[in-house]
Amino acid sequence: MLAKMINGRPLMARGKILRNGKLIISNPREEDFIEAGYKPVEDNKIADKEGFERVPEYTETEEKIIINYHYEELTDEESIA
Repeated sequence: MLAKMINGRPLMARGKILRNGKLIISNPREEDFIEAGYKPVEDNKIADKEGFERVPEYTETEEKIIINYHYEELTDEESIA
């Protein structure tokens, strides 16, 4: 999985590369994404925990994007929704 950090959140690599809203490459190869600034993603998922929400935290290094998680307790209102 490859992604690029945009406004503090990872944008996952999809079937085309856009730059300034214009199509640069359709059906790109992994090398094309890497040349466009995408990096491998290390997703450190944690198990679901009843009454809690998993909240992602994103860190970008020179080599990769790391996704870690922490739990936040749900309120009664959020549990019903």
